[in-house]
Amino acid sequence: MNIKFRKTKKVYPFLINDEKNYKKGDHVIVDTIRGEQIGIVLGTTDKKLEEDNEDRDEVKIREVKRKLSDSEVEKLKDLDKKADEAYFKCKKIVKRILPEMNLVIGEYTFDESKLIFYFTAENRLDFRELVKEVNKTFKKRVEFYQIKSNDEGRILCAFGKYGREIYW
Repeated sequence: MNIKFRKTKKVYPFLINDEKNYKKGDHVIVDTIRGEQIGIVLGTTDKKLEEDNEDRDEVKIREVKRKLSDSEVEKLKDLDKKADEAYFKCKKIVKRILPEMNLVIGEYTFDESKLIFYFTAENRLDFRELVKEVNKTFKKRVEFYQIKSNDEGRILCAFGKYGREIYW
């Protein structure tokens, strides 16, 4: 199944053992290198891709852990609100310490153990001072990931493929 991550809007294939219990639009928990994250089921993957994955040891398609309950889907609204608040706090810190960083979006992992910020920048940045300040402010693990400027448009829901506007 293809799973789209909520905040970054990136789509990746994941395995679902019991496909008949999942439908397009279901929220699911997937395990990633960044921790447990929430994705939305888009549909089935190409069978050839799944067969290719079985042949390749170095790149394994991960499995979907489980579907979110209705109450957990409701919790996402609170999680998004917290992430937005964290984003604006972090934006103030970034403006003061590292103004050449363009903070794009922030998100919490589902278990709230980690706060992830995505940013764009023209050049390589030394954000050691920023990380110290942000860790002191949020008192939890904070990670920064640099993204390409064209990813910024996709994340902010501005435009889709070929410049077409996206409506959700």
